Amino acid sequence: MTAAQAAELHAAFVADTWRRLAVLTGVRRCLYCDQAWEPFEELAGPEHFAIQHGADLGARMINSMKELSLHGHDRILLLGSDSPTLPMAHVEQAFLALDRTDTVLGPTADGGYYAVGCRRPDTRMFAGVTWSSEDTLRETEAAFHACSLSVSLLPEWYDVDTGAELARLASEPGIPPNTRRWLDGNPDVMQAVSGGRD
Repeated sequence: MTAAQAAELHAAFVADTWRRLAVLTGVRRCLYCDQAWEPFEELAGPEHFAIQHGADLGARMINSMKELSLHGHDRILLLGSDSPTLPMAHVEQAFLALDRTDTVLGPTADGGYYAVGCRRPDTRMFAGVTWSSEDTLRETEAAFHACSLSVSLLPEWYDVDTGAELARLASEPGIPPNTRRWLDGNPDVMQAVSGGRD
């Protein structure tokens, strides 16, 4: 997959996830990006678009949570952009869990997570976490417990980080439209991942 194809796929994932979340009631969506990008700002609208700040993923997430908390939100959920078929029932379950627990995590099979949420951000929440590793979820849980925060785990799902996961996505029913368009428009990539190559 070329860099251009990967960027187009990412844009499709973001657009589909943003629009799918619109079905949730009582939820204010906000699209955080690592830099200004006009297509995403147009997608979300200026009042729902924000720039991430921080030296690493943990810092960017905690800073985003703190910004949202300062705006009066008492149940905050961050979703990754690479799970475009994530069941909305999992998202609803996360918000329900935050009525009774301090934090939530949505595990992925590779040791990471597709979602993380909290009621009140703690600056130490991601201290010592190794990002993009098979230990990310375990270390995040440990960091939460070190902050005396209770944790609820959501049902496992998957994110699309590898060719095998992209092939799994392509086999699902009900693929959202932007992702479906990308898959149909890149048969060379899909043929490669079906053969087991990333």
